[in-house]
Amino acid sequence: MEFTNYLPIFYIAILIVISGMFSGSETSVTSVNRSKIHKLANKGDRKAKKLLKLIDNKNDLISSILVGNNIVNILASVLATAVLIEYFGSDGIFYSTLVMTCLIVIFAEVLPKNIALIKADRFALFFSTPLTIFVKIFYPINLILKFLNHTTYKIFGIDHKNSTNSVTEDIRNMIDMHEDEGDLHKDESEMINAILDLKEITVEKIMTHRKNIFSLNLNETKKIYSTIASSSFSRIPVWKDDRNNILGIIHAKNILSNLDDDGKISLEKVKQGIIKPWFIPETTKVKDQLNEFIKRKEKIAFVVDEYGELMGLISLEDIIEEIVGNIFDEKDFSTIGIRRINENQYRIRGDVNIRDINRELDLNLSENDASTLAGYIIFKTEALPEVGQTFKFDNIVYEILNKNKNQITQIKIILEKSTKH
Repeated sequence: MEFTNYLPIFYIAILIVISGMFSGSETSVTSVNRSKIHKLANKGDRKAKKLLKLIDNKNDLISSILVGNNIVNILASVLATAVLIEYFGSDGIFYSTLVMTCLIVIFAEVLPKNIALIKADRFALFFSTPLTIFVKIFYPINLILKFLNHTTYKIFGIDHKNSTNSVTEDIRNMIDMHEDEGDLHKDESEMINAILDLKEITVEKIMTHRKNIFSLNLNETKKIYSTIASSSFSRIPVWKDDRNNILGIIHAKNILSNLDDDGKISLEKVKQGIIKPWFIPETTKVKDQLNEFIKRKEKIAFVVDEYGELMGLISLEDIIEEIVGNIFDEKDFSTIGIRRINENQYRIRGDVNIRDINRELDLNLSENDASTLAGYIIFKTEALPEVGQTFKFDNIVYEILNKNKNQITQIKIILEKSTKH
């Protein structure tokens, strides 16, 4: 057999190798560790910079690879069919189909893709330059494919713009995956999710309600020392005439350092030590507020509604606790108002935040309808329950234990085993 008779076989082998490169590069680019490539690009790696551009323009890249891969596979199959027909006649079509299917599946698909998965970063970096050139060559074809795709989307009413997940959603999915695989502990995943929540929730959700703000009446200067001494707060709001009429904040250290020998302080010195209050709207995102705390080097802000009425107070510690959980010092006496009675029963204050309850008891109560447990029950019942009444929502029993006028102060909840998630 002359050498020229081997040329078609040689060409088929080359085409299968090229097909394998296409398949492997596609798998490597879609499986690459983007953060690692981004780090290399920042260090000046040219291949990494090219690869990032390819990843950012992934639709064109995949289209180019698929077109090139199909052209190569079809050409290899046509050559194989021609060779086998020459030897076996019409039966050569069957043999060609059988042989090329095996060769393409094994050597042009499975094997290169498995190798690319094992060494995805190295594989993708190696092919970054030829892929960049290849995408430029196939640019006209990609334009035609884009036009056909958009036309198809319009015909079938497909919303292709909203087909991808947000970055936050992708991160959450990764966290859940690693937690399920045991790479992350539950408290670690909760902490990371809490950080992601900061830019989605408003300060209203985690603030201290105005009824629970520890504050000083400026008219009662004789009680200032005893009030400060009995508290665990270093920064204390002060008001006059009305609790909602906040004048500012005083620092306990400044007040105590200005007491006279009898343990008293003049009203003028108290006023001189007042720090101007900082008011923020209830719609402020927690993430933005954290940035403002850091920027302004302050730790307390007062939350007001659209009419300027005081709603509550938020501190830097509130935001930190939202991330890491409740922080207790030597003067804290309870765990955010939740007391365990037995395995599935808890006694909870009505003003406890829904987010804290979900975190402490591993529940999934809706945080959209109310901020506190009392507000949640009122929303669900569409009434103001009386002491002794019980309700059941989503396999959780709520019993009203105590009220102060129209405010629900104590609730007992009974959980079914299937309630926790």
